[in-house]
Amino acid sequence: MAGYEISGAWFPARVVGGDYFDIHAFSETKLAMSIADVAGKGMSAALLMSNLQAALKATASDKVPPEELCGKVNRIICENVSPDRFITAFYGLLDGARNRLVFTNAGHNAPILARRDGLCLRLGAGGVPLGLFPDWDYVRDEIQLASGDRLLLFTDGVTEVSGGDGEEFGEERLMTILSENRHLKAGELQEKILAEVAKFSGGRFEDDATLVVVAVK
Repeated sequence: MAGYEISGAWFPARVVGGDYFDIHAFSETKLAMSIADVAGKGMSAALLMSNLQAALKATASDKVPPEELCGKVNRIICENVSPDRFITAFYGLLDGARNRLVFTNAGHNAPILARRDGLCLRLGAGGVPLGLFPDWDYVRDEIQLASGDRLLLFTDGVTEVSGGDGEEFGEERLMTILSENRHLKAGELQEKILAEVAKFSGGRFEDDATLVVVAVK
């Protein structure tokens, strides 16, 4: 989309995994971005995530607000999961012509928005993870984007990797790397973050790890 760069990466802990991300263009100026994480790993997590993917594809439209979409998808997921399973998810509609992002966060790790001046914001408004309460009313929020902004969507497989002493990488360290390297292009920033995570963990990913970088030119 004109004025934007987007780069995503996905690393399953096993042959298949329970992480998911998608960028879907509705037009030359509007797109949807989503990232999600099933509680669990392996084939069972992947099968549940395929249900989410199908529900999103069937429901998503530039006319459907994020809170309404999450409500519909949540009811579908509730009908197809056992009580001990759930999915955290973030869904946003980006209007490139107006540089506006409208979003709902369903219990997912809050994406980090690094402004051009280095200030970092968290996009956490929304509600509980999908699959827990069928009648939950999700809420939405919106934020104005500007040239030089960098938005990072990620799953906890990125922040919960452990170093040799058992310490987790953590969101504060991730936020610092994002802020200090906010001048990079989307693909370069993605590679920088992954390199730092791999260095910290010795290349060991014990959980599915996914991240998406959005750069506003």
